[in-house]
Amino acid sequence: MSAASPRYAACALAAGVLASSLLAGMTTTAAPSRAAVSHRTSWQVAPGVTYRAWRFTSRAGPQRVHVLDVDPTEPGVSLGYHGNATLQLRAPTSRIVAADPTAVGGTNGNYFDISDTGAPYGVGRSRARGVTHAPTSGWNDAFYQATDGSYHVGTVALSAHVAQHPDWPVTGLNLPHARAHAITLYTPVWGVTQGRAVVDGRRTPVRQVHVKDGVVRQNTSKLSQGRTFKGYLLIGLGRGARLLRTLPVGTALDVSWALNPQPQMAITGSQVLVRNAQVVATGDGVTAPRTAIGIDHDTGHVLLVALDGRQKGAVGLSTLAWAHFLDRLGIDDAVNLDGGGSTTMVARSADGSTTGVVNRPSLGHERRVPDALTVDYRPPSP
Repeated sequence: MSAASPRYAACALAAGVLASSLLAGMTTTAAPSRAAVSHRTSWQVAPGVTYRAWRFTSRAGPQRVHVLDVDPTEPGVSLGYHGNATLQLRAPTSRIVAADPTAVGGTNGNYFDISDTGAPYGVGRSRARGVTHAPTSGWNDAFYQATDGSYHVGTVALSAHVAQHPDWPVTGLNLPHARAHAITLYTPVWGVTQGRAVVDGRRTPVRQVHVKDGVVRQNTSKLSQGRTFKGYLLIGLGRGARLLRTLPVGTALDVSWALNPQPQMAITGSQVLVRNAQVVATGDGVTAPRTAIGIDHDTGHVLLVALDGRQKGAVGLSTLAWAHFLDRLGIDDAVNLDGGGSTTMVARSADGSTTGVVNRPSLGHERRVPDALTVDYRPPSP
């Protein structure tokens, strides 16, 4: 792509500004300098999808950034959420992307419970499988596609109810850990049962109810371990356990759940970084690799952005500096996806012959993750 491209020029100018102002509160108005940007690379991944990469220098040190620039109005282009067969399984981002025959690129997705269950936090909804995991609160900052096909950054939350007991607090679906003093719902996509429940480091009263075909099949104070199941499980802790204890075997029980709003696809991150073209991020003071997805409302484009870090030639940025970087790219709304060793970007090659990792993961190899955000292209019918 030529240097005259308006969007490429904008990226270059943004990086030039960052070279003199990033990590200094972003208050300077120094003129951008193209000399601060080097090793520019770009190619068309698919109609409406362009990969770009460049290097620049910030006060934190050298940086290397990768962007998948997506025009969702291009016929055949969409963004998708994809997880593994069960939520506890993990695989390299490139393998998850490759499992989608229409995918031409993507990044790693949700933060996840790396030290225990391996399952993702927050919300995940794909078009093919529907909602696979979600909380009613916490980890609700999402990138999603609305029913009309438009893409947004905002709050997506679970709404779940027991029909026979509508006041019971069902606060999560397939979460890495059941919620305290509430009821958490688990479906077969979760994987195998964990057999334990710990709240604040202490054991707490628990109750497991197995429901199949709308009828309570088992109600026990002992959590099963290492087992698959059909139907669904209700896991209650504290008050939730006391409520579930009142359900005799044979009781008719119906549980329903949905997301609010009702998106076609959704993925959540740790926080919104930019909202309405204003930086709203909470800083963490940690220099690290980063992944984010954002929307440029001026162009209508969606940008997947990955920043290398923790390596020679690419040190990474703090969360606050990362947000300012995205703002300087012209992104109006952005959410922070999992970063660190998870940061991975995949893209199809310029000649269309291969699809592989285009950034440099900080571990020296891809981390195995539970899900990915994909850029899909399906050629329109003639």
